[in-house]
Amino acid sequence: MSNKLTRRQFGKRLGSLGLSALAANTIGLSGLLSASKALAQTSDYKALVYVYLFGGNDSFNMVAPKDDGVLRSRYESGRGRVAIPADELHTLNLRSDALISSGEFYNGFGMHPNCGDLADMFNNGEMGILSNVGNLIEPTNRTSFSNTSQQLPPQLFSHADQSRQLLSEPTSTIRYGWGGRIAEILGELNSDTSLSPLLSTAGLNPFQLTLNRLISTYSTNTQGPSALRNATNVRRTMLDGFMRAPSFDLFSQRYRNVYDSAVLANSTVGQAFDIANNSSVNYDEIFDAAGAGNTSLGDQLKAVAKLIAGKDASTNNRPIYFVRIGGFDQHTSLLLDHAERMQELNNGLKAFRDTLMEQGDFGNTLTHVGSEFGRTFTSNSSGTDHGWGGNMMVMGGPVNGGHFFGRYPDLVLGGERDADSRDRGRWIPQTSTYQTAAVMANWLGVQPSDLNTIFPTLVNFDDPLGQDANIGFIR
Repeated sequence: MSNKLTRRQFGKRLGSLGLSALAANTIGLSGLLSASKALAQTSDYKALVYVYLFGGNDSFNMVAPKDDGVLRSRYESGRGRVAIPADELHTLNLRSDALISSGEFYNGFGMHPNCGDLADMFNNGEMGILSNVGNLIEPTNRTSFSNTSQQLPPQLFSHADQSRQLLSEPTSTIRYGWGGRIAEILGELNSDTSLSPLLSTAGLNPFQLTLNRLISTYSTNTQGPSALRNATNVRRTMLDGFMRAPSFDLFSQRYRNVYDSAVLANSTVGQAFDIANNSSVNYDEIFDAAGAGNTSLGDQLKAVAKLIAGKDASTNNRPIYFVRIGGFDQHTSLLLDHAERMQELNNGLKAFRDTLMEQGDFGNTLTHVGSEFGRTFTSNSSGTDHGWGGNMMVMGGPVNGGHFFGRYPDLVLGGERDADSRDRGRWIPQTSTYQTAAVMANWLGVQPSDLNTIFPTLVNFDDPLGQDANIGFIR
């Protein structure tokens, strides 16, 4: 039997490590990054966690008008058979009135019946709502949308295109993800040469793609790095021997570098998991108590919590995590299926919050929950179709919680915020996803003067760090 290891087999071996780093010594080369694009080196730690809801979250049932009034009446008449009864929504105690797209104010919102814990977080000032956010190139209303007098995001209402643009930039092709670009700009704050600051529990993704390709995503399974750490001595010795065999072939030498990089990264992540598992925090108990044990979101967030707890294993001070769950494309059975997804979201975020609190990391972790688009306000019978603007969430100690940010649509079918020619309530966003992303980038340490290099369309909108944008969700 041949003992030769083919390129394809070698790739599978590396894939089993959960790694995609190309070379360890390319991760921290600050000499190749512009020093002017980061704040001065600091020992403080901040983590950004992006929770991506793939499929198009029906976020106007996640957060909906509850109290009597014009907005509640429009909600009931517009949503029809997919409306949630007011008495089933969890009351949100807003610390300031929410701004509506018509210029009015409203303070009577509620959260989905299965999101009681999220409502508590909001009411405790630990969570904020980003109203009617979506992919935009420049401010748009129904008139300009209809006569195409303004630039629009390519391929609106397409999952693949809008997902890519949400996580990268509003163009037909992708050059970089904004998470990856932030990591490049903040290179001096991520000095670990063995482990990327871009970590994913959901595989490779557009969000963490870098412009210069000098930093690659570390993709881990939810149990931590197991392929090499748990390998038998014989298997590991054989693989090490193969990688150490003399070779003058550039291709083999390159693979050897990849292997060495993978081993180093695997070791660092393993140390982080060991720190967490040897701590006093009982992760399984916390996640089980919140109902998040053995769920996709729960398992991913538990892994992220452990990596954050084990931050001393690395010298990266600005890690960016990517988590993803699906099942939100609900063209039928919306009330039942969306309720299940909301329960998983509620339980997962509750467990994540409790764990971060227990290990002392809630104050330095910002969690963002987003989806590629909202859904039509009117139903197609028992479900809803692809929309545009939607409501998103931010959670964590840095969040100025208990507030709605941006502008909630006035819910007028066929009005200036409705892009649909059949008046189905495809709400045109008033806040760009890149405006809210810029606020997060600035919190991580990107200077205001550098935000346009990541988000070139910002020049078309109100300054995300100014008062007019109404998105000051960082304390």
